[in-house]
This record gives sequence, C-alpha cells and structure tokens, in this order.
Amino acid sequence: MDTVPLLVLLVTFCGLAMGVPAAHGFLTGQSAVGRSFLYGGLMIAIAGLFLTIATARRQRRPATHGLFPMLVGIYLILPAVMALPLADALPSLRYVDAWFEMVSSFTTTGASLIRPPQQVPDTIHLWRGMVGWMGGLFILVAATAFLAPIGLGGFELMRPPAEHPMVSDRAGASARQSAVPRFAAHLRLVLPLYGGFTVLLWLTLTLAGMAGFPALMAAMAVLSTSGILPRETLGPVGPGAEAAIFLFLILALNRAFIPSTERQLLGRPQADPQLRLAAALVAAVVVLVVLRHVTGGYQPIEGEALPRLGTAAWGAGFTGLSFLTTTGIVNDAWIAGRAWSGLTPPGMVLLALALMGGGAATAAGGVKLLRLYALGRMGTDEMRRLLHPSRVTGGGARLRFIAGPGARLAWLFVMAFAAALSLLVALLLVLGVEFEVAIVFAAAALTTTGPLASHAGDVVLHWTDLGDPARAVLALGMILGRLEILAVLALLAAQIGGD
Repeated sequence: MDTVPLLVLLVTFCGLAMGVPAAHGFLTGQSAVGRSFLYGGLMIAIAGLFLTIATARRQRRPATHGLFPMLVGIYLILPAVMALPLADALPSLRYVDAWFEMVSSFTTTGASLIRPPQQVPDTIHLWRGMVGWMGGLFILVAATAFLAPIGLGGFELMRPPAEHPMVSDRAGASARQSAVPRFAAHLRLVLPLYGGFTVLLWLTLTLAGMAGFPALMAAMAVLSTSGILPRETLGPVGPGAEAAIFLFLILALNRAFIPSTERQLLGRPQADPQLRLAAALVAAVVVLVVLRHVTGGYQPIEGEALPRLGTAAWGAGFTGLSFLTTTGIVNDAWIAGRAWSGLTPPGMVLLALALMGGGAATAAGGVKLLRLYALGRMGTDEMRRLLHPSRVTGGGARLRFIAGPGARLAWLFVMAFAAALSLLVALLLVLGVEFEVAIVFAAAALTTTGPLASHAGDVVLHWTDLGDPARAVLALGMILGRLEILAVLALLAAQIGGD
C-alpha cells in the first residue's frame, strides 16, 4: 500500500464514505437521494479498488513529481468524484455546479449554489457537511505531514529553521517519496482529537437544546471552519449553544489541540501570541460595532436599552470570531443589531477579519495571525530602534527570529496574497463582474470564507449570480487559498528546479 498514490486511496475512501449519506437517506425516507449515494459510492469504491490493485507495485525509481502536483490533483480530482452522486441526487444541479459545490466544501470555503437550502433534503446537507469536515481534517494532516517538513504552511514562523528538526532537503525528499505512510502516521495523531472534539461539540449542542441533525452540522462546520449549515444562518439556537460554538471556534486560532503532533514536529510547545492578538481584534470589533449602533440608532427606552446593547455586543463578538477563523457563521444577535439601530451591519469589518485569518497551520484561511504578529513585532522593534539605535531585541531566539527573518517571510506571504487577490479581481473584471462585487467574491474565495459574500457588503450577494467562467476562476482561488500561496509558489519553484 505504500506505493499506491495517495489520491487513489482518498478516492476509494470517498466512495466508502458515501455509505453514510446513503444510509441517512434510506432511514429518513429520502430513498431516491439515498440510492444516488449508494450506487455512486459503490461505483467509486470499486473503481478505487481496481486502481489500488493496478498501482500497488514496487516503484522502479523514486517519485520526482513533488508535492505540488499531488496536492493540486487531490483538490481538483477528488471534488469531481464527490460531485457524482450529488449531481444525480439533485437534478436541478448541473455536474459543473456540483463540482463547484464540492470544491467549496472540501476547501472548507462553504460557498453554496443551493438556494434556498431549506428546500434541499437533509441528506444533501449531510454530504456537504461531511465533505467540509473531511477537508478540514485533510488540511490539518497535510500541513504536518507535507508542509511542515519543508517549513511551509505557517510552520516557517513557529520555530527558526536551524532549530526545526525536519526542515532539510533530505526531509523534503522523504516527504515526497513516502506520501502515504507519512499521511497515515499523522492521520493517526490528528483524527482522534479532531473527531473527538467534533463529537463533544455535537453532544454539547444537543444538551443545549439543538436538534440532533442541526447540532451535528454545526459541530462539523465549526471544527472544519467550513461554516456549512442546513440553513443560511445559525438560527435561534439559544445562548448556551452559541457559547459552546464560540469556545470551540478558539481551536482554529492555534494548534494546541494537537499536542502530540506539535511536540513531534517542533519539540516543546512555545507560547502562542495568536490568542492574545485574536482577543484584541475581537474586542476591538465589539467596541467598534457597539459604538456604531449606539451613535446611529440608540434610543434610551427604559428596560430595553441595556439588553439590546448586550445583545449587539454578543453578536459582534460571536460573528467577529467566526469570520476571524474564516468559519463565517452569523448568529441572530448580529442580525438583530440592524433592526435595533436601523443601520446595515458593518460588513467591511467582517471582510477585514477574514483577510486576517485564524491560526497558522490550522483549518482557517486568510493571512494568519502569526504572520500579522510577526509584522507588528518587527514594526514595534524598528520604531524603538529609532529612539535607541543600539537597542538589542530581547525575548529569546524565537521572538528575535519572528521579528527579523520571520517578519520578512510574513511580508513575502502578504505580498503574494495581495497579488493573488488582485489577479482574481482582474480576472473577474474581465469576465464582466462589477469591481466591488469582484473584490468581495475574490476575498471570500481566497480566504475560504464563502458566507462572506452574503455579509460583506450592503447588498447580499449570491454565488448563483455568477457565470460558469467566474465560478471556475473562484474555485481555483479557493484551492490556491487553501494550499496557501507561499506554499504553492515554493512547491512550484521546487518542481521547476527539480525538473
């Protein structure tokens, strides 16, 4: 099995996983949808088994194709396989639309062409949520198994390269030559915790009063940061359920919930400044939104002002953290603030939060908080050095690395991110999309925050408003944002250099 391509094994597993929505469809009276997933899953699993047998042979020479074709192939081909039963189960959904839906789900973007979602069978939503959950698991495992050995994917800032035990040409070559064993080894470390936290959140939401199926969808959406729900918003789930989701969203801010992998890759875990930065950003959003609502529509009605003010603050904090982690779940308190103040919600704040992104080497997208911290640390040190030219940066070797070489790597990523965003916007403009709309859609795709399109502007945007060429461009943008631009450039450069 070690010589079988990882893509073939994933296709086989994908066919087997379709048995879950098939069983759900038959048990819930959605037999037609269940048959689509049953027949599609059997066909894909059998084809995957034949491919496994055909490719399970000793390689005559080491693999030289590198990680770039493998990862891009997985993100292009695997959603095409996942879309087969989806297109058959929903006759109104063309295959190209189903492929876009699966690319969006597997990259944990959560952009959907299904409108309205309430009219679609729950089995369809279950498959979308499962694909998003599997996509979050895949990027967590791939980050440690493939990107960490070559110091990419956010790991380039976690420890100086000289102290990183796995960053070397030999380690990178080993990662390329033995993809399946490395992936399996890291999967055994990540899956129990990732799946355990999902089940724990599911049970917590159920105990808080949510129905079983919506609670499962919300748990998978939060842990994978996909934001895939069976309806447009979270709905009136109650303060207990929202508080539980808020706490579990914090997992997308660092990798502390995978301590075994962290110790294996980086040695002793270091203090993570991303949580402090995230707390400061969410607090600033709460203050900004509350002040905006108060100055725009505050009416001091006795007995109502303070409760409404508290609701607006909670809505800003919950939604702010959700978009900072690129999950994109909006609660009712955020929507209620508009009715109270008479103002449209500040969508540009959500756009800025999504661009910042969550923790490095997590399922969140965006620029990532650790890179922002590195840039801020470098700026602070340079300002202090203007006052004290002979000043020496303190804080230990790790902080000195973050404020120096790490900040330069972060700046390189920010420039690559901005260039990719500009390219996506330019392509959308060529395809006839308006400038403001193109910016929102491009940012939503590159940050893997699909719900951003519905909440970033004054007008609600829908992915169904775009044509096929624009969706294809944005689907490639989702893949680029999921793999991280810097990692793609580095792997592509290594591929060109190796050839």
